Amino acid sequence: MSLVIVTRYYDGRSAAAQVATLRWSPTHLAIAGPYGELARWPRERLRVGEPDPDGVVSVSCKGEPGRLLTAATALAPEWLPRRRSWRGLAWAAVGVFALLAAFVVVVRLPAVAAAFVPASAENRLGEAFEPLVVGNRRICRNETGQRALEQLEARLAHAAGVSQPVHLLVIDNASVNALTLPGGRLVVMRGLIDRVENGDQLAGVLAHETGHIASRDPLQGMFRRAGIGLASAMLGFNGWDVDMSSLAGQLVGLSYSRKMESAADAHGVAYLHASGLRSDGLASFFALMAKREGNGGGAVDFLSDHPPTIEREQQNQGSPNGEHALTAEQWQAVRQMCEKR
Repeated sequence: MSLVIVTRYYDGRSAAAQVATLRWSPTHLAIAGPYGELARWPRERLRVGEPDPDGVVSVSCKGEPGRLLTAATALAPEWLPRRRSWRGLAWAAVGVFALLAAFVVVVRLPAVAAAFVPASAENRLGEAFEPLVVGNRRICRNETGQRALEQLEARLAHAAGVSQPVHLLVIDNASVNALTLPGGRLVVMRGLIDRVENGDQLAGVLAHETGHIASRDPLQGMFRRAGIGLASAMLGFNGWDVDMSSLAGQLVGLSYSRKMESAADAHGVAYLHASGLRSDGLASFFALMAKREGNGGGAVDFLSDHPPTIEREQQNQGSPNGEHALTAEQWQAVRQMCEKR
């Protein structure tokens, strides 16, 4: 049985197209013109190209000079030689490459990954984590003390080039610690305020934490822990299982690299100096903590897994020249922030 199809035929010797009639048989394709047969091509040697935007395909025969153009819809599937689809394989290869690239960037190069996260996404992440980190601990509220800390942190953030206001909270927790969350959020524990001797030491710790904020270290640290899952969650993909509560717990105990800690120390001293404040408060705080450790008090949470305290004191001496970070009245208000009324 054969099927007749009208098409255009080019004999390969001239540029003119000839109106031809195609007759398909189980073994051959016969091309007939007005005055007789123009060519006879064996089915197994036929080559069919990809359809163009108008749905026209080019058909040729291996070893023969001519070609013909006809509508793809006119060709029955069984007439077409089997062709391996490389398009699907190409897209699969692209997907594998993208996954590998994401792994390298997110897991191996967290600083690069953090740089690609927009501030809006980081802010949403910080907003989600803050209540999980605070938990059932009481937020210490004292208008005078809160305003004093916010004004101090605003000076430090300005010196650090942090573009958005830092959201600062003091919580009723005995841990001698302060920590930063993604999106410019700073949580100060009551235990830290109770332990430091003056506002300049506290300012030294806040300046150190501001260094982490400016470098987006919390986000980098979280990428190291959660990797691609965190990136997917931030971009709105639900295919990765990310336990936000677990990540919040990791933030509380997050240990930065020695390089990050050393940089935050140096930056903190620089921010204090640039703010017109005395910049020896951080070294004074380290000396206080080293004395406590020497007396058998153990390492405080803020110094856990950090470079040795004595080394940090020696490397970040700062200068006593400059204003005190807080006035006597402000320091007193800060120390009273967590008192129950």
